[in-house]
Amino acid sequence: MGRRKRRKEQRPRPVRRIPSIFLCPRCSHQSLSISLKKKPADEHAVATAVCGECGLCVVFKVPGIYQPVDAYGRLVDIYDELVDLIEELASAGSCYKEEGVEGGSEE
Repeated sequence: MGRRKRRKEQRPRPVRRIPSIFLCPRCSHQSLSISLKKKPADEHAVATAVCGECGLCVVFKVPGIYQPVDAYGRLVDIYDELVDLIEELASAGSCYKEEGVEGGSEE
């Protein structure tokens, strides 16, 4: 006499979410927040990246369809190209603004 086989209960896989806090390219702490400001009439958005640990602040333009994770990738590219300039500005306590960006707020 045998038993009936039990059916294994399948657990749903956890949903992977896009992060809202990123790894800072300067200090390597998980403390970089990126905010996007979109204007309804403009096809571009202004991204502001601020690190809560080292004080890195960068303001740059991104296409309007970008999400914060896309802007983070662009930030890493900008940082790699302009390391010396951004380091100098960050040590002075000011925010690096990419050319042609108006209205980005310093935080």
